[in-house]
Amino acid sequence: MVSASSLLLPSSVRDLASCVSDSAVRVACTTPASTLTVSSSSSPAPPSTLSVAVTYRATPQAPSLPPLLLRLTWSHSPHGAPALSFASPTASSAAVLLRRRKGTCCLPSSSSAHNPPLAFFWDLTAARYDGAASSPEPVSGFYVVAVAGAEVVLAVGDLAAEFVKAKFEGQIPRARSIRPVSRADRVVVAAAPGQTPGAAVHTARVRFAEGAPEHEVAVGCCRASASGRPGEEELWVSVDGKRAVHARRLRWNFRGNQTVFVDGAPVDVLWDLHGWWFQDPPGCAVVMLRARSALESRLWLEEEAKAPGFALLVQAFKTPP
Repeated sequence: MVSASSLLLPSSVRDLASCVSDSAVRVACTTPASTLTVSSSSSPAPPSTLSVAVTYRATPQAPSLPPLLLRLTWSHSPHGAPALSFASPTASSAAVLLRRRKGTCCLPSSSSAHNPPLAFFWDLTAARYDGAASSPEPVSGFYVVAVAGAEVVLAVGDLAAEFVKAKFEGQIPRARSIRPVSRADRVVVAAAPGQTPGAAVHTARVRFAEGAPEHEVAVGCCRASASGRPGEEELWVSVDGKRAVHARRLRWNFRGNQTVFVDGAPVDVLWDLHGWWFQDPPGCAVVMLRARSALESRLWLEEEAKAPGFALLVQAFKTPP
């Protein structure tokens, strides 16, 4: 299984990463460098590194088979060389690195009957990216498909349905359910030499529940005034342009949580900035939004791990980790 520590979570929010299982398949694709939206009173910040890891949960047609977790990680290579890597559901399997933009790869089954062989297909040759957002995650012109146990267990990209139809001619069914259960964005808020990072805003488009509308979530941090004196920093989280959380005096309020409602359902917002302010060398700032699985549930319930809601995790570093 993929432990919570693999996400570099501080202990205060580690339990909220229960949606990422140790049996997840890890996939990574790298493209040219991206930028986090940064503004400062002096000079613009240089390009920053960004990775996006999305974990999908596939529920097979057969009720006797357990769900399968697969993780796709889109990231930027410091050398600009595209690469694709993934690992099988078993923790003991080594990751496979493929540098081609298009290909097929098969992973053999493990000793467990619940881990059937996995066939993986991808094509990023015509992938297009959002230039304004500078995200490594393609928005169109690509597909990533996985097949296990004679079922399609992953179909990502606007060309996925067309590929599945042409490749399998309707002979292989789709899993009963394929949905994202978590998204982890890692960013580096870089500043010019000798400068301190100024205002920064990171955005992501997510769905907090299956079948729910897509929302744009923005996480921002800045100084409250041009003086930049300690104690004037602010953190905010907005959903579709509407501010949902606003925290001030972050050197004192470096940890906290609030509950907001999105689509009529509770979403817990947690932040931990201790590593950002007080660790040497600096650690990361962590902001997490996690949808509760039931209206009456409370934060930190252990049983939430069995049926977690969608979680968005944003980690910001001053220097590349």
